[in-house]
Amino acid sequence: MSKLTAEIVHNITGRLDEGRVIEILKTGASEEELLEAFEWLYADDALARERHHAPDSRVALLRDILNRPEMETDEDR
Repeated sequence: MSKLTAEIVHNITGRLDEGRVIEILKTGASEEELLEAFEWLYADDALARERHHAPDSRVALLRDILNRPEMETDEDR
């Protein structure tokens, strides 16, 4: 399992606010777990049928972090 870095998070997720990147890194998740969370979030129901299980708790946490709306910053205004 590969240790996550901010660069890897951005490579997998694309543009993501730094707060969520930090939150993801704090989970201690691996690159593989983040990839799985990203797949769960953006794949259709076929993924669940293919895997025959729900995501484990860390993958589900990552999915929830990824699914949160981006916070508006002063720069965005």
